[in-house]
Amino acid sequence: MAQSVIARSLLHKRRWRLRDFSAERAAQIAREFGCSAPLARVLAVRAPDNPQELLQHNIEQLSSPWELLGVKEAVHRIDQALHRNEKIFIQGDFDVDGITSTALLYKALRRLGAQGTKVDLSNRERGHGLSPAVIERLKHEGFSLLVTSDCGISEVEFVQGLQEHGIDVIISDHHHPPPHLPPAHAIINPKQPGCAYPNKDLAAVGVVFQVVRALYEQRGLPPQACEEFLDLAMLGTVGDLVPLVRNGCAENQRLVAQGLRRISQGQGCLGLRILIEKLSLDPQRLTTGEVGYIIVPKLNAANRVGDPRDAFMLLVTALPERAEQLAAKLLAYNQDRQIAQDDLLYQAEEMLHQQPDWQNERLIFLAGQYWNPGLIGLVASDLAEKYYRPTILLAVGDEVSRASCRSIPGFDIMEALEKHSELFERYGGHSMAAGFSIRNEKLPLLRERLCAYAREVLRDLEGPLYELETELAPEEITLATHADLLRLAPFGMGHPTPRFLLRSARIVELRTVGNGSRHLKLRVESGGREFSAIGFSLGEFAYNVGRAGTVGLAFKLGCDTWTGRPQVQLEIEDMLEPLI
Repeated sequence: MAQSVIARSLLHKRRWRLRDFSAERAAQIAREFGCSAPLARVLAVRAPDNPQELLQHNIEQLSSPWELLGVKEAVHRIDQALHRNEKIFIQGDFDVDGITSTALLYKALRRLGAQGTKVDLSNRERGHGLSPAVIERLKHEGFSLLVTSDCGISEVEFVQGLQEHGIDVIISDHHHPPPHLPPAHAIINPKQPGCAYPNKDLAAVGVVFQVVRALYEQRGLPPQACEEFLDLAMLGTVGDLVPLVRNGCAENQRLVAQGLRRISQGQGCLGLRILIEKLSLDPQRLTTGEVGYIIVPKLNAANRVGDPRDAFMLLVTALPERAEQLAAKLLAYNQDRQIAQDDLLYQAEEMLHQQPDWQNERLIFLAGQYWNPGLIGLVASDLAEKYYRPTILLAVGDEVSRASCRSIPGFDIMEALEKHSELFERYGGHSMAAGFSIRNEKLPLLRERLCAYAREVLRDLEGPLYELETELAPEEITLATHADLLRLAPFGMGHPTPRFLLRSARIVELRTVGNGSRHLKLRVESGGREFSAIGFSLGEFAYNVGRAGTVGLAFKLGCDTWTGRPQVQLEIEDMLEPLI
């Protein structure tokens, strides 16, 4: 298969292509780093100019926090407040990134002796960011410094009012800044104009971690003093789905790697360790997949169907009994969340299928009376993935509706919202996920405009195009190759587990396994070698696969330890037309 040639799936409406790389550069990398040829080819694809960036995860390689615009002013003001015993207020957002960044800042200030520090988390009912009630509390209770985490970058009027009242505001955020920034004492946001910080993809918890690093340095503490917070930095970074690697910059991956290392050593905050234990996860082998798909939803369940303060308290409490209670509460929240999410997904799909000509539309736009605002984002993600369309779900209130948006590659949802910004009460987000609030009478116009915009932008949409890292020859499919590829870990958003191509494989044995026969278990033969393979959630295709006989495979390289003797295993992502 020539590089960049597209292969079609036998199971889904998907297309696959091999990524381009320089074979000469791959050979150089193999010699320079003493790595296997498959790993060298992956490095030649992902980081041809600086492959070492993906292989080194030392905390010392983080950028200097002093490169963040505004950090000098912020650190000076916080340090001054600590010396004067001023009352400090922290305003955080309600998702995992907001909760972890708020918990990190709160714990750091407490370590530095802050006594009067109070915390408020926004919630789904009130919305993101500051509120009039919080502003009044700050004024009436004598706070002199407000520090935000994961919010505040758009709060021009609130911040102006606080500054005029003599309450200094420090904004730490990572969302896209508006054209006019709030008149805060200091703003720390790597995306703001004039900020030279190299990693524009820091999560809010990464921004706060760097502020705390600078603050500790200012107060003469050793660099390693901040490492106790790396588990929180890892959790928020994975939970907010920011890229671990982009354009050769792997700073987020380093934060995640170091956070996982601390957890594997039995360190990190008490509440997180207890939650991991209750979920029957192995802290010594914890992966980003387990964090993102198992741990993060439990923490987010608090803001979706419960109280986000419970998740915050779990991350800051030092009392084992209290942590046990809070972890159990989050697990109960998550059960409620799953039931409600399944019901909302059913309602949304029923509504979608009733729309005339819905299959020809390029954007899904659904609005339901009193849908749970905490769940519409999850269901929008499900629909966007299933139908490969940007999706907007709205919870319609009495006068104002609140929306969650999820997108697909090639459609910047924030850009779409910005073109119609005059219709919104508030809006914000990223290229792949956003939200807004809008008055109900404007909904028909917004739907008409966004659907027309999507038809134009996605007029040539064919269906999802997935990428394979490189082809593997049968003799390269070994446990040694699998072990070598783990040097690239941790994997995650922007740095996925490598997916490979096997041109042609003959199905030797096939059966369904798992509850409800959900999965395919196979043995395949290629190049005179037989391999064990598993296709998760592919059980429904057993008959078609058996009839095909010979297929191409898109797969990840795994290790099967079920029998007690490790053996290499192909984790099948898709089955393709054979390429002989």
